[in-house]
Amino acid sequence: MNNSKITRSLSIAVGAALAALAIAPASGMASTTFGTNLSPDLQPSNAGQPHPCEDSTGVPGACTWVENEAYTNGDLTTETTAPKTGTIKKISWIAGAPGSFKFQVVKVKANGQAKATFESKTINYNGQTDPDADTYEIESAKVKAPVKKGQYLAIEASETSMLRCSSGGDNVLLYQPALNPGNPFAAQTSDDGCWLLLQAKIK
Repeated sequence: MNNSKITRSLSIAVGAALAALAIAPASGMASTTFGTNLSPDLQPSNAGQPHPCEDSTGVPGACTWVENEAYTNGDLTTETTAPKTGTIKKISWIAGAPGSFKFQVVKVKANGQAKATFESKTINYNGQTDPDADTYEIESAKVKAPVKKGQYLAIEASETSMLRCSSGGDNVLLYQPALNPGNPFAAQTSDDGCWLLLQAKIK
């Protein structure tokens, strides 16, 4: 085979490979959603008024609410913790009433001790325009939060209505005072049986 034929064969092979890459999706760029499985039919039940941390911790002021068990909303594949390491680009939630929070990413040990690895600026939310409607409004905000596989979603707030309160157990872990990035691991103060209606999209 002469040089011109070799060059032409290589060009064809390279062109075919590039075309295949263009067609195939880049797996590293795929988005993954985790946390509560939100949908317009998911009611923030018994959360028409915000629930204060103090109700569970006995101490006034802001605390960290960790989504220890994400509400599946009928999808048994729902994942509570980050399924991979990446960056959270968007968070979404359903709330019963207006309020505000700081979004956090939290690492939790098996013994319940936890530390925050990320905290956003204050995010305000509106809650439901019509609490008697048959569907519920999903709100969202853009963030840029580094997350590692196995870490949890959380918020810092003194009270919240981003809850579905129809069960019991340790669906939410509470830390009082609130966890702050840079601080060491802190012991769990209390827990709450409501589910935190919080979801994240990670890339």
